[in-house]
Amino acid sequence: MLIAHLTDSHIVEKDKFWLAHPLTKTEDRLAKAINHLNQLTPRPDIVIFTGDLTDEGTEAAYQHFQEILQPLQIPLFVIPGNHDCRETMRHAFHKSSYIPKQGFLHYTIEDYPLRLIALDTLLEGEGKGGLCEERFQWLQDALKQDNNKPTLLFMHHPPVKIGMSLFDSIRCFTPTSFEQTLSRAQNLVGIVCGHYHHFCMSSLAGKPCFLAPSLAPVHYFAHPTDQDVTALQLDEPAITLHNWLEGTTLTSQIIRLKEDYKRLDWTKLTKQAS
Repeated sequence: MLIAHLTDSHIVEKDKFWLAHPLTKTEDRLAKAINHLNQLTPRPDIVIFTGDLTDEGTEAAYQHFQEILQPLQIPLFVIPGNHDCRETMRHAFHKSSYIPKQGFLHYTIEDYPLRLIALDTLLEGEGKGGLCEERFQWLQDALKQDNNKPTLLFMHHPPVKIGMSLFDSIRCFTPTSFEQTLSRAQNLVGIVCGHYHHFCMSSLAGKPCFLAPSLAPVHYFAHPTDQDVTALQLDEPAITLHNWLEGTTLTSQIIRLKEDYKRLDWTKLTKQAS
């Protein structure tokens, strides 16, 4: 099973720019990712989008997001990030059968070799994420269901510290027994997140925790202890591919969508070298 993982596109309303700067190009970046996914061989089975679909959570921004996503030829599953608005997002995706009609925007995906649990970590109006008692109980119940099937958990806020002061202060804050709950879930193969914009690999409860790079430009810090962003790096947008090799493990790779990407014919290179 091949999973395409997108995150943090920060789409704004049409004819506007993220952070009011035309070079951020979040609309173009998302469109480029969709075009690339449609042309992949083999094509991913699903796309998971781990939050911050939009930057301000407005109805017009979600409409713009969906217009950009219209060419996508792969099933899409979304969860909210701290820049999203739960109810506006629910309304925007009300035709998607997996979106709950009320309450938190979490659910399970049962139709593939790898079972997926989508966890809503949004705390409305705050940068950090968290799990209230209701959400934590829902997660515990979801992990117990079909506990013999390999399962992947995806969420927006990482539940681990990464060594960057600002983002550690806005990670997902979890109940004290959260790590123990994950440790008991023997079928849980990993956790995938967004939020940070950079690639980062960690672990929690003996499970790999993968922070995917963003579609939007990335934050730059002069020093890990900085409490504010120093600059915005205009790195290429990124797609992550998680490949579940049934009976073995989950492997992940990052694709950077470069502007002037070129390939050299390997057979010609080897002939010239011989």
